[in-house]
Order: sequence, then structure tokens, then C-alpha cells
Amino acid sequence: MSAKPKFKSRYRRLRLVLAAAVLAAALGYVYWSLFLTRTIRSDDAYVAGNIIAVQALVPGVVVDVHVDNSMLVRVDQPLIEQEQNLVREHLEKNAAALAEAVRQVRGQMAQAEQADHEIALLQVRRRKLADDLERYIRAEAGGAVAEQKVADTRADLAILDQQLLVARNNAQKAHAPVAATTPRDNPLVRQKRADFIESFIQLQRAHVLAPVAGFVANRRAQAGQPVSAGQLLLNIVPLRDLWVTANIKETDMTRIRPGQPVAVQSHGYGAATRYRGRVLGIEPAGGSTFSLFPPDNSTGNYIHIVERVPVRIGLDPDELAAHPLRPGMSVSVAIDTTQQTDTSALHSEVAAAGASYSTSIYRREMAEANSAADAIITRALQALETAAR
Repeated sequence: MSAKPKFKSRYRRLRLVLAAAVLAAALGYVYWSLFLTRTIRSDDAYVAGNIIAVQALVPGVVVDVHVDNSMLVRVDQPLIEQEQNLVREHLEKNAAALAEAVRQVRGQMAQAEQADHEIALLQVRRRKLADDLERYIRAEAGGAVAEQKVADTRADLAILDQQLLVARNNAQKAHAPVAATTPRDNPLVRQKRADFIESFIQLQRAHVLAPVAGFVANRRAQAGQPVSAGQLLLNIVPLRDLWVTANIKETDMTRIRPGQPVAVQSHGYGAATRYRGRVLGIEPAGGSTFSLFPPDNSTGNYIHIVERVPVRIGLDPDELAAHPLRPGMSVSVAIDTTQQTDTSALHSEVAAAGASYSTSIYRREMAEANSAADAIITRALQALETAAR
């Protein structure tokens, strides 16, 4: 009878010891994970990327919609067509005005040349009269020429001097609009050329093109819909230039540095798929700073809340290609802070170098507009040269 109570007593003590050991291990793990581990984890993270807004550049009416949501588009691919009747008529009007300006400037140059010829003609006459006057004066001394002839010649010379003065003023007036210019760079021609180029580009921009390659999302344009300049038509989402924004507690920020490795797990693919990331930079302010209603702690109703700071994490492009992500998807991150380098927390490795950071579709429109304007000027000059022959 005495052995059984002793056994129960030992068993009870053993269970207490085991329970205490398990509790100590659990507390130790919690303490280690919270205070001693070098890995900072967060579930408050999501995929981000450049979402390109495609807007109407000129007012008009949508007549054709070439794309729809989830379609892959390439750079320079037509997306939306707007009616172009009024814009085309305005272009024709400016083209005619440009050609007329060339003709007007060429006529002004001809008038300036004619004014120069008139001055030259008057100068020849003046030299002849001056020579005649000298000859008459010598002949008058010998009695060969009457005194009245000398007086009349002096009067004619004075009149001619006044005519020369008027001719020079007229020539100056004629040269003023065309001085030091050609029919191609005259201010009037340049003004009409600028008007033509503006209407030419407006006509080109009635064809809405894809500025970058990506997938169409949030299409709002409908056939027959009137649109104004700046109105959103659709969005393009490039899925190659993506990153992760992880909101890290401010109490963990002292150990985070750009360049540290990060393990990223997507909830969409499960635990079997992990992405190798790297800390690129730390946002310069907490998330609440840019909220619609920033906190105002000066009212007295202050409650301390641990804020979170956005940390930008880069992703491997090859892994993204193998397992595509979408902006807005939630992920979990584990930042390895074991490697504490001399890199400052103010350092940033973020680079705006991806394909979604620039577009080239507008670079050629100015070259095409200039080429069209030059063609109009050349045709107008050739027509004038043909008429002058």
C-alpha cells in the first residue's frame, strides 16, 4: 500500500517538471523570437509596381477601342482611336496659313530688294547730277552756261537728295520684317509653323498608343464616349518591374539596412514558393504621414501606437517570370539582419531604371511634325520659283 502513493507522488512531480520545462522552453522561444533573433518578420507587406495611367491627350469622341482588360500590349500599340474630323480641318487650315506665310515673306523680301534697287537708281542719278553741276560751274566761269542752268541743277540735286532720304526710309521699312532671315526662319513663318506643328501633334495624339508594355486594367473608355484632355481611359500594369513594400514596426527599424537579404513568401503560391529579395531602401516617412487625415497629437487625446515604416524590397526578375505576381497581392517577408554592414540607413539602392520608367512614343512625333512642316515650306518655295521663271 505504501509503494503506490510514492509512485503517484513521483509521477506528479515529474509532470510538474515537464510542464515547467515546456513552459520555460516556450517562454525562451518567445523571448528569442522577439528580442534575440536576427530575422525580422512581417505579414504587413504587399506587392507594388508602376501602374501607368493612360489618359486622353486631346478632347474628342472615342470611335474605336482596340484593347480590353487583361490584354497584353506592347509599346506603341494602338489602344484608343478618337474622331479626328475637326482636328484634321484645323490642321489643313494651319497648313494653308503656313504656305501663305512663306509666300508673304518671299513677297516682302522682293519688296525689300526693289527698295534697294530704287536707292541704287537714285544714287546713280545723283552722281550724274553732281557731275553735271561741277561741269556747269566750270562752264559758267567762261560764259558757256547760263547762271539759271546752274541754279536749276542745284535744285534738282536737292530734290534728289530728299528722294534718296525717302527711299532709304522706305527700304528700312521694307527690310524690317525680313532682315537677317530666310523664308524658313522668318518670325512670321516660324509662328505659322508652330501653329501647324501643334495641330499636327494634336491629330497624332488622337491615336492613343501604349506608352509601355504591360497588361491592360481598369478600362473605362467606351465607343461613342466624349472625352476631355486628361481624362483617364485605362491603366497599363507592367509585371516585370515589381517590388515589395513591407511595413515594419518602428521598434525593429534600427537593425534594417539596404542590401540585406529577404525571404519573400506569397500567399498566392503557398509556402513551397519563396522569392529571394533584398532591401533596397527605407521610405523617408511613416505610412500615417501621407494618409488622408494625418494624426494630430496636440489635442491631448494622445495614445501611443507603434507606427510602421515602409521598406522597399527588390525581387529577382527570373523568379518573377517563373511565378508572376500582381500589384496588391499580400506577401510575408523575413529580413535577415545578421549582416550588419557600414551601410547607412539613409542609403538607398532604388534605381528608376526599369522599362516602366520611361516611354519613347512621343519622341518621334516632333520629328514627324517638323518633316511635314518642312515639306509645306519647300513646296511653297518651289511654286514661287516656278512662277518667277
